[in-house]
Amino acid sequence: MRKYLAIFLLILLMVNMSGCALMLPGAEEPEPSVVYDINNRPIEGIATQNRINLNYDQIPLYFKQAVIAVEDKNFYKHHGIDLTGIIRAVWINVKAGKIVAGGSTITQQTAKNIYLSNERTFARKIKELYYTLQLERKYSKDEILTMYCNHVYFGHGAYGLEAAARTFFAKNASQLTLAEAALLAGLPQWPSHYDPYQNPEAAKKRQEIVLQRMWEEGYITEEEKNQALNEKLVFQKSPYISGEASYFMSLVEKYINKKYGERAMATGGLRIYTTLDLDLQRAANQAYQNVIKYKNPELQAALVAIDPQNGHIRALIGGRDFTTSPYNRVLAKRQPGSTFKPFMYSLAIASGFTAADMVMCDKVQFKMSDGTFYVPKDYGSIPYHNREFTLKEAVMKSDNVVAVKVNDMLNPKVVARYCERFGFKNIKPVLSLPLGSSEVTPLEMAAGYAVFASGGFYHEPVYILRIEDKRGRVLEENRSREKQVISAENAYIITNMLKGVLEPGGTGSHLKAIAGNNAAGKTGTTDEYRDAWFVGYTPRICCAVWVGYDDGRSVGLPGGSIAGPIWANFIGQASFKLGKGDFKKPSGVELVNICLDTGLIATEFCPRTSVTAFIKGTAPRDICYMHRYPEKTEEEETEPLIEEEESSGAEKETPQPETENNLPEANI
Repeated sequence: MRKYLAIFLLILLMVNMSGCALMLPGAEEPEPSVVYDINNRPIEGIATQNRINLNYDQIPLYFKQAVIAVEDKNFYKHHGIDLTGIIRAVWINVKAGKIVAGGSTITQQTAKNIYLSNERTFARKIKELYYTLQLERKYSKDEILTMYCNHVYFGHGAYGLEAAARTFFAKNASQLTLAEAALLAGLPQWPSHYDPYQNPEAAKKRQEIVLQRMWEEGYITEEEKNQALNEKLVFQKSPYISGEASYFMSLVEKYINKKYGERAMATGGLRIYTTLDLDLQRAANQAYQNVIKYKNPELQAALVAIDPQNGHIRALIGGRDFTTSPYNRVLAKRQPGSTFKPFMYSLAIASGFTAADMVMCDKVQFKMSDGTFYVPKDYGSIPYHNREFTLKEAVMKSDNVVAVKVNDMLNPKVVARYCERFGFKNIKPVLSLPLGSSEVTPLEMAAGYAVFASGGFYHEPVYILRIEDKRGRVLEENRSREKQVISAENAYIITNMLKGVLEPGGTGSHLKAIAGNNAAGKTGTTDEYRDAWFVGYTPRICCAVWVGYDDGRSVGLPGGSIAGPIWANFIGQASFKLGKGDFKKPSGVELVNICLDTGLIATEFCPRTSVTAFIKGTAPRDICYMHRYPEKTEEEETEPLIEEEESSGAEKETPQPETENNLPEANI
């Protein structure tokens, strides 16, 4: 094989020296990929000009010197192929025991970028060598270097130096400093690894190598090298790169980069059809900004909305500002607080409990295996209500003691495995499980709650439906995998309980006027207000909202007060677009108005009632014995009655219960 390669190179060299006019193929211009929403509307966020050509004189001298120093120091001496450079690269790789240096010249890289694909075959390498010699024959060195600077890929969809300068430093290429130019010159070797947004340490080390090579080649002085090394770099994207769904677009881009190569998004001309609904994304952006823009600039929030009927992601916000913090918090694991309770109560219903069953909220302690005691508590200065709750009201008021007691009755190991039906993994089988002791992501919570909205079906979240190449050939099609994990009756009963959260007395009652009558949801707040949640749904959309700081400091507000308004505003706007409707009641379910004080059929004199769902045959049969007659007036009372203080709009959840040494932190 080496013999044939040598003969071929010799022939190419003779042809090149003879002056024969062998034509280069027409260079196919790179075509940015286009991402569409569910209604085939292009989604902004990938710049319409991912490659902006520069003339030779417009390219900063520092960048040209940096590229030559680190990629091809003999660029102006060889005729396209540098045998000395190849030998040197082989020797460096042998000493390192791995590939750390390449032997391709700038001309070879330019030929590959313009005329060839990324496939690694012998035939492609031969073509590359041929086109390399022809480029050298037809163009000057300055012209080839200019082609390289305009065609090379830097990552993040930036194709060419001008786009890279805007992508990483929010400035034009002509404004780059030596330090910035050196960092950019080092990216093309491995864009994903040296990505300064995701791997700043690796990017810095690569910059040091570039500057060292520039000094060795005499392009800069040692003082200039040291000044550049000490210069603090600020990475930020130019506004034109951002869009209405920047975090969603980042998900798409990462998927395309992993499956089709890093340059496919910027130059492959793909047509990517997604599940995003731009109308719902705009509604999410508005609901998000209406609350967050007035808060501490470091406070973050995440929102993800899923169609419960198929798992399609319709809207997604991963943080406050993608240009300054591209970290996608929709995929970040945090403790969910009391938003995790409905999954346990679903097992309770499946195990024979009803929403009207009564459980006492009083002091209880559980002896742990290490001899310590776990004592759950409720919110406020008085840690126990010292009265019985129906399960429905326990959900409405987010009572911790009742939840832990029910979890103990069901067996935490059984509850943990049951919760994993909803798409969660590695749920810890501890007593504080329903209080959110296991970390989960907002996306997992949205998909889990969507089970209740869909009538018992779990759909794996999907965000890309179809991908076509520039010629319209379908490269892949995706459908969400569906499986029924609970019965339709169970889903409807939990929905009925969660609708109670938005009713008077519930922790989210202040949100009903905004979200509408057909919504169900749950508040969640972790210990010391580190995580604030609201997760809920209508028949047509399910949405999870998390608010918090990346470093885990206190938000200072409960979930119902800060995450709740974002959720409610989005749900209200989404319902306007999608239609309201209501949850379809299965034939095996009946609705009965019960008294929340006794769990029995309410009379006309019961002061606190709730229309509650039951599997047929399990509803209470007895009439409330406590309120068969009108209540006495204050003048007629012989003893003062102590009434429970109820929420007047603010979330009324409970703080962190006490934990034993070997139990994870339990949240509310």
